Amino acid sequence: MVIGLAACSDGGIKLNIKQPKSVSTADESEVEFETTAVEPSDNVNGKRFSITLYEFTERYNSAKRLLGDTDLIIMGNWRVKGEPQTDNNGVKIRYYYYDDYNVNITATVEVESEKLMNIGIGTTMSNFVAQESGENNSDGILRKAALMAEAAGCFGKDKLDTLQDIFYQIATGSQDTMWYEGFVFSLSTKDNKHDSKSSVMLFRVFPVSGSLKKDWKLTEYK
Repeated sequence: MVIGLAACSDGGIKLNIKQPKSVSTADESEVEFETTAVEPSDNVNGKRFSITLYEFTERYNSAKRLLGDTDLIIMGNWRVKGEPQTDNNGVKIRYYYYDDYNVNITATVEVESEKLMNIGIGTTMSNFVAQESGENNSDGILRKAALMAEAAGCFGKDKLDTLQDIFYQIATGSQDTMWYEGFVFSLSTKDNKHDSKSSVMLFRVFPVSGSLKKDWKLTEYK
């Protein structure tokens, strides 16, 4: 399974939010959530992560080590999907994916800055609801999604349960998109009309400008 997409891109799986026409401007009066994990960008979201794919991989592995998990990801195993694309603001982006046992880690990277635009965990519906050795696959997948968000967003390990609960809420509740501390957490789905069990689920996290948070009327996780 290979999934590659930018936040709010024109192709593939989409969020249920309107594509912005332009990046937020510097003279906006709204005070945005400040964090060292993100920085301004000319991309369609107005923000990007402040780390590269390499730095994300290191942080993700560090987070797993703290949990005693030795199943680490290897930088050299990231694969490029297709040719670089250009978003609606003219920023060149490249899609990456990583096959990690029963999930597919996805990343969208700005070509020029080499910084992350969004990061995600993808799986099939059948795999998400299945059990292995008496354990629910969904629990492990949501935990990986939380570790992904912790690493990309530079959250402390004390926020891991909170991040997992956010993904749990969007997987089981009526909201498939939530905002938390400057980041959009989303669940996108792509139905397989011939086999519903093969339908794709994609959990993602990415930063957005304060103006887009307002325009998209995002629900804030509390």
